[in-house]
Amino acid sequence: MTPRRLPRPPTPFPTIKPQILKASTVLHRTHARAFSPAQFNPCLGQPTRFAPLDDATGACVPTLYAATTREAAAFETIFHDIEARSAFKTVRLDIVEARSVSQIAPKRDLRLAGLFAPDLKAWKLQRTDLIDTPKSTYDQTALWAQAIHTADSNIDGLIWTSRQCDPERCLILFEDRISESGFDVLERLEVADDAALLLELRGFARRAGIDLVS
Repeated sequence: MTPRRLPRPPTPFPTIKPQILKASTVLHRTHARAFSPAQFNPCLGQPTRFAPLDDATGACVPTLYAATTREAAAFETIFHDIEARSAFKTVRLDIVEARSVSQIAPKRDLRLAGLFAPDLKAWKLQRTDLIDTPKSTYDQTALWAQAIHTADSNIDGLIWTSRQCDPERCLILFEDRISESGFDVLERLEVADDAALLLELRGFARRAGIDLVS
C-alpha cells in the first residue's frame, strides 16, 4: 500500500493551543563539538523533519533541537539513521567521540505547538503523517513547521513524542523567538574526554542492538 501524501498546511492555519514548557526545565542536546550548548543551527547541513524553514519574508530561521533526556537526544542524533530492520546496526566510534553532550534550560516559559495525537487530529492528521515518516517526507513535514511558525508569532517552537526514543519528547525551537542568550548552560561534556559518558552512550546503543565500532 502506498503511504498517503501529507497534505499541505491549511491557510489560514487553525488556532494553536500551546503547550507550556516551564522556565528552568532541563533540556538535553547531543551536538557537534564546534557548536556551543545553546547555539542554533544557522540553516546548514542536511534537512531534518522540521527544518530548514523560512519566515514570512522568505529568510531561513535558525533552529535548535533538544530532547527531555540524554538518551532521547542520542537517539535523535547519533543513532537516528539506524533502521530497525538493518542486518548490521553499527555506528563508528569516531562519530560518537566527535560529539558534545550538553544540558541547557530556558530562562523563561516557552510556548510550544504540541504535535501529539489530539493536536494532530484537530488538524486532520495522524502521527504516521507527520512524525513516523522517513527522510523522504522531510520536504513535506518541514512545511508544517513553517506554517505553524508563520501562523502564531508567540510560538517558540514545536514539541512531540520522540519517534526514536518514546515516550520521551523532542523539541525544535525558533531563534527569532528565543535566542541562545535565553538559556542557562548547565553542563557540557565532551564524549572523547569522558570515559563514563562514552560507557553510558554504549549502553543506550546496546539497548537498541547497536554496536559502536572502531
